[in-house]
Amino acid sequence: MLLLYFLLAGVLIGLARGGHLTHLGDARFLWWPVALGGLAFQALLFSESLGARVGDAGPALYVVSTLAVLGALLRNLTLPGFALIAIGASLNLVAIVANGGQMPADPGAVMALLGQASIPADVFSNSVVAGSGAAFPYLGDIMVLPRPIPFANVFSIGDVLIGIGGAYFLMRSVARRSSVSIPSARREHGAALLS
Repeated sequence: MLLLYFLLAGVLIGLARGGHLTHLGDARFLWWPVALGGLAFQALLFSESLGARVGDAGPALYVVSTLAVLGALLRNLTLPGFALIAIGASLNLVAIVANGGQMPADPGAVMALLGQASIPADVFSNSVVAGSGAAFPYLGDIMVLPRPIPFANVFSIGDVLIGIGGAYFLMRSVARRSSVSIPSARREHGAALLS
């Protein structure tokens, strides 16, 4: 949940630059139902109620939902920060697909987070502790946001890129300047005086 810290930072920087939260309503995100649906499905997939039932289908469902979210991100590459978000999501997807539909997690990072070198296996999880046989281990969850920090978790370089891109998007969107510039407003006022 490192992403929450990045997003909060983006909003706060945008506000500090004189922006306003209402500017977020002007952002035009295409295919947002696809992205939101993919993320909502993943939240359900990793919950105890559904995660315990999916069994062997869990990895494939995770990959399909991740592809849906990535497709929506690629459709919005013109938005600020979305190229970086898409790169991060692509790196995560490479690691997930190459490791059978789950993100490989470094045992040391998991140990630092949980105090044990394993992840409870009673429900499907997006992460699996991977040893030396993991494909692309450097793209996996190799870093840790430790406890007692709220939302402590393991995370990847892809997650960091997604966070930076998301923060940049929010910062730019919140701090967006008014579409009516001062020179054009002066021209309109001058034209009104001449008429």
